[in-house]
Amino acid sequence: MKRVLTLFIILSVCLYAFAYDITALKDSLLINNPEILKAREEANKALLDVKDAKGGYYPTIDMTISGSYIANPIDPIKVNVNDYIPSPPTGLTNDYVTIYGGMEKSMYLFQLSLTQPVFTWGKLKNAVRLYEKVYDTRILQIEDIKQKAYTELCTRVAALYYLNEMKTILNEQQTLSVRLNELANSAKENGMMLETEALAIEVKTKQIDVAISQVEQQILIQEASIGNLTGLHDFSFADLEFDENTLNTLSENLRQKSLEDILSLSLSDSRTTFVLLNNLVTISKYTNDIAKGAANFKPDVAIVAKAGFGGSRFPLIETNWYKKDDWNATLTLALKTTVFDGGKASRNIQRTQSSLDEAKIDIQDAKTKVRYSAIENYSNLQSSFVNISYQEALAKQKDSENLVKKDMLDSGAGSESDYLAGKIEYNNCLIDSLKQKIALSQAVYTLNYLQGECY
Repeated sequence: MKRVLTLFIILSVCLYAFAYDITALKDSLLINNPEILKAREEANKALLDVKDAKGGYYPTIDMTISGSYIANPIDPIKVNVNDYIPSPPTGLTNDYVTIYGGMEKSMYLFQLSLTQPVFTWGKLKNAVRLYEKVYDTRILQIEDIKQKAYTELCTRVAALYYLNEMKTILNEQQTLSVRLNELANSAKENGMMLETEALAIEVKTKQIDVAISQVEQQILIQEASIGNLTGLHDFSFADLEFDENTLNTLSENLRQKSLEDILSLSLSDSRTTFVLLNNLVTISKYTNDIAKGAANFKPDVAIVAKAGFGGSRFPLIETNWYKKDDWNATLTLALKTTVFDGGKASRNIQRTQSSLDEAKIDIQDAKTKVRYSAIENYSNLQSSFVNISYQEALAKQKDSENLVKKDMLDSGAGSESDYLAGKIEYNNCLIDSLKQKIALSQAVYTLNYLQGECY
């Protein structure tokens, strides 16, 4: 017996150790959530883009090394002295003089080329600003994705908890309905109940079976969704610890606020959503400035310097290579601009201006949607709270009535069917209350997200 008790205690401790409360689930979400991980990688790439843009301020240095082999080079060129000197000096008669020694079969070239931008009509500066703003936006997106994922996690955890409470009550409903159906069939056979009434009770029993199936489906969906959010793919309700008091505290705090206060916080320009949208406006502005800097007849100015060394044989192999002075160097001030491109540059400016205007419209559209969502969820919060209070009061009334029915049944003066029907009505009140609690949790966590208070 002692061994069994010890084993039971150990198992209980192990089960408790593997339970996840909302804090543990959040920690797992921050580590494993694929959207958060992807957003971090996007931020890393954006930082590399910033470094690339800043690299445009520095010179570009290219090195060229080439070697060639000529299969049929130019032969040496010789002339006969007699062809040019009628009376050549003694000793030069019919003699040939080499005036070109011929081409070597190999050639080589070493060359360094440096290009330094001098003036680009602000394109480099605006490109750096653009990519810096993109990086800032990527960092903000990580935070926004965290907030959305955490809000969804809290909502699904609450829904999972209340769905399991609902399933327990529905299982009891099923037991009560089966017994009530047996009594109805017996009464029908004894002629004390019409067949249509008995069939109606049977249909209600089937409805409970359907409700249990639907709740079980929703439980599986919530468990899978929580697993996907947190990376705990084997997560189930058995692993969950849920503190309903925390949700009740949050809902009470929100009910103490006026709608105007909630709207003020939700529509503040400091909210992550609107900071992101304002960043997109700034990015569109920089893109437009870059497009204007690339307009026709706006030349970019750069300095190009080249230095090279070449010859017929590789250095140290060629005879007297260091005396041949085969090096060269040039310094060039270059201007480059597009004179005519069929209007592409002009249309690009118009296109980027349109994107800028769209970004400004997006801010107003987002504020309209946030306002609507805040009003809707605030209304749902108040409505759910009232409905929960009503269902709990109604359940209390039904429970009190059932106590009387139970006493009458025990004394032999009551009807079991009436008692069972009363218990079913009581359980229906509890189920309706749980449905309202799910709606309440959704409203609470959504309002907290809209206000930036989801953590």
